[in-house]
Amino acid sequence: MQRQQFQRGRWQQPLTATLLAFMMMVILFASRGITPFGNHNLLIGDLGVQYTPFFTDFVRLVRQHTWSFMNLHQALGGNWMPVISYYILSPFNLLLFVGRASQIPMMIAVIIMLKVATIAGTMTFYLQEHWRTTSRFVLVFGLAFAFSGFVALNFFNVMWLDALIWLPLVTWGVDQLVRTGWTVAYFGWLFVSVVTDYYLGYMTCLFIVAYFGYVITAEWPKGQSVRAWWHQQRGLIWQFVVTSLLSVGTTLAILLPTVLSMLKTPKASAGLSNFFLVPTFGLEFFSQLGMGTTTYLQRLNHAPGIFVSTFVALLVLVYFALPQVKRGAKVRSASFLLVVFLGMWLRGFNTVWHMLSAPAGYPFRNSFFFSFVLILLAADAWHAGIQQLSRRWRWGLPAILGGLMILGTVMIGPMTSWTQSAYYTSLQPINWGNLALSVLILVLAAGVLWYRPQWTGLLGVLVGLELLGNFNVALTGADFGNQRQYAAAYTQAAKRLRPQTTATTVYRIRNNVPTVAAGFAGHYNPYNDSMWLGYNGTGAYSSTISAATIQMSQQLGIFTRNVRRLSPQGFTPVTELIWGVKEKLTTTGTQRVGSYVGMGMAVSPQLLRVHLSADAITNQEAILQALRPQTTPYFRTVTSGHDAVYTRWQINGADTTFPYNHRWWITPTATGRLYFYDPSGTSKYSTMRVNGHLVKPKWFADHQTMMVNLGQYHRGQRLQLTFASQQATVTGMHVATLPAEKMTAVRHRVAQHALTLHQYRGHLRTSYVGNLTGTAQKRWALLSLPAEDGWQITVNDQRVTPRTALHGLIAVPIHSGDNHVVIHYHVAGGRLGVLLGLLSLGGYVGLEWRRRN
Repeated sequence: MQRQQFQRGRWQQPLTATLLAFMMMVILFASRGITPFGNHNLLIGDLGVQYTPFFTDFVRLVRQHTWSFMNLHQALGGNWMPVISYYILSPFNLLLFVGRASQIPMMIAVIIMLKVATIAGTMTFYLQEHWRTTSRFVLVFGLAFAFSGFVALNFFNVMWLDALIWLPLVTWGVDQLVRTGWTVAYFGWLFVSVVTDYYLGYMTCLFIVAYFGYVITAEWPKGQSVRAWWHQQRGLIWQFVVTSLLSVGTTLAILLPTVLSMLKTPKASAGLSNFFLVPTFGLEFFSQLGMGTTTYLQRLNHAPGIFVSTFVALLVLVYFALPQVKRGAKVRSASFLLVVFLGMWLRGFNTVWHMLSAPAGYPFRNSFFFSFVLILLAADAWHAGIQQLSRRWRWGLPAILGGLMILGTVMIGPMTSWTQSAYYTSLQPINWGNLALSVLILVLAAGVLWYRPQWTGLLGVLVGLELLGNFNVALTGADFGNQRQYAAAYTQAAKRLRPQTTATTVYRIRNNVPTVAAGFAGHYNPYNDSMWLGYNGTGAYSSTISAATIQMSQQLGIFTRNVRRLSPQGFTPVTELIWGVKEKLTTTGTQRVGSYVGMGMAVSPQLLRVHLSADAITNQEAILQALRPQTTPYFRTVTSGHDAVYTRWQINGADTTFPYNHRWWITPTATGRLYFYDPSGTSKYSTMRVNGHLVKPKWFADHQTMMVNLGQYHRGQRLQLTFASQQATVTGMHVATLPAEKMTAVRHRVAQHALTLHQYRGHLRTSYVGNLTGTAQKRWALLSLPAEDGWQITVNDQRVTPRTALHGLIAVPIHSGDNHVVIHYHVAGGRLGVLLGLLSLGGYVGLEWRRRN
């Protein structure tokens, strides 16, 4: 009878939790005027400058039936498999196809609401199945997970929410495996978890090992030895290990090419110190047990986001004080909690959790596992019956919890003074009002628990209001975008760029127009503008850019803010030539690039022998000499005159990092465009002047390497270059003129053997086809395509092997006379990944069939 009742009510609480969570998100977004309930959109943080462009490009390619795993819309182009596997594969993303492209920010907001609601539903389902109960109150714990501190702080990292959706279902699958030996649920949900977000899916795999140990030791017979227990459980352990490996192995069709591509990306946080077992936070950790401790402004650096309501935190303490919970269960639960805590607290363990690389911003991305365990133990206490708690603990535990929250908050100030750490500075200012409110809610919850235990509905309302309040505080400081202005700007930009986005000829565009900037409230850097609007650009902001592209760009003087950001700034006619840049888009119109010849050119073997150094001007000179050798240099170095230096250590009372102020007299030795390059990256460009006229770059690039265009000047013209630096001398700084007629001569020579590519697109396949003429001296074709492993190129129907040129482009051998070049791209490791995935799936099916028969 009880089993039948459980089966009948099995879906009521999960569905109720889903609907309640969705209504809570509606209330939250409506109160903030967030689309679709207002004009504020979520063009904030990485959701604005990364994910929305990725989603928009994905929808465009699918709708236009022009899908390809080589995406030229990002920097030089690159394998798009890592972007797809990390950002795109959530089933919720199907909603992106509802409506117009300009409405995608609105659909993202809807997706976030649905994901949060689904988290509440799956967590409620798991807890209900875990305890085999249909108690309505279990949905309160589901809501606590859906509105936890991690979700409130990271909801705009929309792909991470999938991991929280699937985690309860994966743990439910483990429960089924341990209880019944049934592996299908565990195999399937672990596969889904890893496929939809491999980054947090990797963390889920680590957590599941600890969870399996927690569950399998629950029924350890009293007095049984470890050896006897091992002999009893080894079959189940083996089944868990094999199922886990085969489930993850089935994902290799996607993960193998992703991993192979990610191995070629630069790592910004590598270092042995990341593996030191030193604490990453202190007592301020306990402040996170209360509500309203972190805002959007603190999103990049904050304490672990573990908030799950003061009520849940109180029940965790109650669990360890309940007399009916056996000592062995308490030790087991404490050990489980400690394992997850150490994964955040000790830097080395935290690095392991984050795929062996310290996170750059958004710290403690594994904190939701700690919240999960807190909720599990709190639900355990509620299920066991809290009324058996002794009277001395009924107010003693709330006092302990309140004391911990106060202690954690009070310690932030002294720790800031003692350590001078930017981490502790980021935790301020402290909202004492929220602390007082948390303590008050704690007192109210304890009062209801001990004096009105029948008022469970009031407890649920109290928890819901606290969760909403914490989420609302987390939104403080968010610079929401303007949806109406964004939609209008996107539509106008897409219309203007239609000739470029529909062209069948392949070329690149440098875009200096702000396009969708009107939709942003804060500063807009158009790194991913080309993905947003669907043209072949020159910039990118992504963790998937190859190290070769970044290195080559830096060595050629193109501004790269860091290893994830490549800008369209720092180009010269030389780099525009070899990158295949045909047009510049400006506020006044479209300009043809004078050095453009095509997406490739026949070159002599001398170009392949060019090795790039730290000096961009020297590197570009070497390229020009390889394309058209001459006895005199193309870049004519200026005549250096007197450099008057004065030091200024403070500006407006604050210390400056650029104390040496140079007034350097220089004289061009040729007429043309004058370029400045500092290989050391110690110059301040934002205040740079020539004869008193400001010549700063359009992008802030101080303390970076970048080719700076100083303007057009005449031979013999005396110039005073004024700038600040970290260097006391101008030694090593390179200033040279590139005469226009010299660059024109190079272009005319190269254009005789240029390659114009045409693209022919289809489902999952894009072909690039073109013709060029080779000579006995020019036996190679330099292609303006990124050095990737997946290129398959034929010249006159003969397969050729590409080689890397200039550290980041590809070159292929050609013949004298006419050469018909056909280029295809296949994801490296794709076929092997599919094979291994099918073998893993077949292995699992075979083992299951054998086990059942």
